[in-house]
Amino acid sequence: MESIKRIRLACIGGQELYVVTRFVGSVRISFELESVSSSTGNDVKPNPIGELVVIDSTASGRGRTEQDDFYRIVMGPVFKKLNLQHTLIKTTSRDSISLYARSMDTSRSYMVMFLSGDTSVSELINNLPDEFSGSDLLVLPFPLGSGNAWASSLGFMDPAETLRSFLNGSLPSRDFPLYRAVFPNGYSIVFFIILSLGFHANMLHACEVPEYKRMGNERFREAGGQVLAHYDLDLGITVGGLTNSYSYFALINTPNLEPAYMPSPQSDPLKHELHVLAYSNNLGKDQLLASIMKGYELKKGDALPKEAGITYLPMTADFDVKLNIDPDNAPRYKFEICCDGVLLNLLDLQSEDTVKNIIHIEFLRRYSGFNLKVLSPR
Repeated sequence: MESIKRIRLACIGGQELYVVTRFVGSVRISFELESVSSSTGNDVKPNPIGELVVIDSTASGRGRTEQDDFYRIVMGPVFKKLNLQHTLIKTTSRDSISLYARSMDTSRSYMVMFLSGDTSVSELINNLPDEFSGSDLLVLPFPLGSGNAWASSLGFMDPAETLRSFLNGSLPSRDFPLYRAVFPNGYSIVFFIILSLGFHANMLHACEVPEYKRMGNERFREAGGQVLAHYDLDLGITVGGLTNSYSYFALINTPNLEPAYMPSPQSDPLKHELHVLAYSNNLGKDQLLASIMKGYELKKGDALPKEAGITYLPMTADFDVKLNIDPDNAPRYKFEICCDGVLLNLLDLQSEDTVKNIIHIEFLRRYSGFNLKVLSPR
């Protein structure tokens, strides 16, 4: 069934501007920018700090079509009406964002808008130059990806509403909590959403199979079913001095992993705190699935059920995660990791000297050559 959502953006030059978004079911199919004559004066207060950059990750979500190109249809024309100078980066390869990040000048301030999902933000963050000069880098995510875990956790549910908030100047800057995972061979990755082992990581790895990649969000359900049916979900893990066997293990910074899915309701993306969320392998597969699906019912601030087999605890300082599995006697999938959409395998990240299976988690108080901030309505 088709539905329409109409959002007022602003009044610019005697024109009331509206964004009309059309959906079939829950799938967005088009944007349209409408204008209506008005006697009202301009009511916009955009306040970009430094150089304004728009990164349009053209492969994010369902990609871009003539009808569903937010920059071309909405943002570009609005910025032109405002004479708002900006740099547009439309991705043309897997390296577009990382190459741009490495070229950024730390002596200049930037505001970067992401028309993308979560992974594009991660690509920028993990490739920033190191030389610190005190300039600001402000990040504003527009929810145009598949999961939009970070954007939805910050309160950005709709790209038109996000643009409206920017235009009316209602988005203060906040600290951007970041964490670093350091692996046995010294390789590290900075994350701000989730690092997982077990079911979640296995599901994301399975989704890379070509037959699933064509399915859109349906691929998660299909891949998850295959993992539950065919994988031995039994990982011995030590974290925070506690050792247990888990089917699902995650370190989470955001309450949401999708706009409607909140597995960690006490997480706050603006707080320097990770939550360990883990489900014991003693749970039967039906009970495990029920626990995972509970995230579709939970609300912000809810407590998870205090039941046997559920571990949910906050971490506020550096710690280690140790996988207590012998790589010589375990299938490769037991070492699969997902870190903010980046798929890794711990077997590929071992020290040359010895197998340690230890991931060190660092809380970063300062990172890169910039003062990193996020714009958020919260």
